[in-house]
Amino acid sequence: MMSRSIVRMLPLCALAILAFAGIGCSKRHRISIQSDSCWIVVIDKDLGAVSSDCGNQNFRVAGEIHCVAITNRDTLGFVRVRIDDGPWAENALPLGTAEICR
Repeated sequence: MMSRSIVRMLPLCALAILAFAGIGCSKRHRISIQSDSCWIVVIDKDLGAVSSDCGNQNFRVAGEIHCVAITNRDTLGFVRVRIDDGPWAENALPLGTAEICR
């Protein structure tokens, strides 16, 4: 039986593998998420590059990133996302989506 922390890391590992696929030495980006609810994040509209969690998270991704969209999975709360140290995109609507592009 896998521990809960390993199970929670699987989506992040899959996201990292997809980001590294076909990429040699490339730039690394940081995706920062702030939220007081649960959410799902999609990178560059690629449904293979999806992760979901709750609360604040930071991801490091290698390769080019153009857009990141985060959707609130709850009817209350907010979601915020940014790439590297860029501007924040925020949404506080029920089931709302915030998207930021570089």
